Amino acid sequence: PVTAVGASAPGKALLCGEYAVLVGAPDVVAAVDRRVSVEWSDAPHELPPEVEATLTLARTQWGTTPGHIRLDVSELHRGGTKLGLGSSAAAAVAAAGAVFAAQGHELRDAASRSAVFDCAFRGHAAVAPEGSGVDVAASAFGGFLRYAREGDAVEARALGAPPDLSIALVWTGHAARTSDLVAKVHELRQRSPRVYAERMGRLAELSTAFAAAFEEGDAPESVRAAGAYGEAMGALGESAGAPIVESRLALASELAARFSGSAKPCGAGGGDVAIAFFGEPVAAQSFELACSGEGLHPIDVAWGPEGVRASDGSAR
Repeated sequence: PVTAVGASAPGKALLCGEYAVLVGAPDVVAAVDRRVSVEWSDAPHELPPEVEATLTLARTQWGTTPGHIRLDVSELHRGGTKLGLGSSAAAAVAAAGAVFAAQGHELRDAASRSAVFDCAFRGHAAVAPEGSGVDVAASAFGGFLRYAREGDAVEARALGAPPDLSIALVWTGHAARTSDLVAKVHELRQRSPRVYAERMGRLAELSTAFAAAFEEGDAPESVRAAGAYGEAMGALGESAGAPIVESRLALASELAARFSGSAKPCGAGGGDVAIAFFGEPVAAQSFELACSGEGLHPIDVAWGPEGVRASDGSAR
């Protein structure tokens, strides 16, 4: 029987692999404990196009639903502005999860989460085909993931975080449009294939090094590779004429270096969020205090929560 079971899915933070994931290199991504929630409602609500596309696919695949859905994305916004933690992907996953759960299916097992990921991945890609799907994977599966995509083939493997690695997120206060930045990078590929290949090759090399260090539990090498990755993102931005490492993200990097850490854009850049890595918790705390004094905004998250899950919520 169809039941009014809602669902929620976590946002995400990209640790390393932005842009490089588009050429087959590994991405390391974490779910964060700020969630998008979906409830069933009798009244229609305006939905993002990625969610509409995902709902259409989910209903075609799994059957009728209890009515309309209402999204709550407030945990991934601040003052009405997106934080850059993957709210559209989390919304698509939560919507697919709600349809799946409404049919009486359990959401917590791996096969179910894979089915929800596949549906949300296709729905999201129908609207934003330039994306890799890594944010959809983080919202569906949760935890820490090593994610790689080669054509239509996707690999998402669970990872454990290095025990000595402390990670901090700070919001720049400035929202960015990922699609605009990615378009500039695509223009570079057309305009100067050699430079594009050099820049992307360097990113792929460093994302592979970060993924290996992270998987091996090597905190110092994770910190080093992340810092080098941020510099390589800056070089890509300069070549593409795109503000990937803009002034606020550059400031975060400078502040992290003061405390023997490193920081880089968390996502496509241009604003949104910076992510910083340290070998000890006190350094991460000192970094967050320094950021607050410089007009950057620490974001309090817990790392690696579970992925999509059912809830009992109904707005009827």
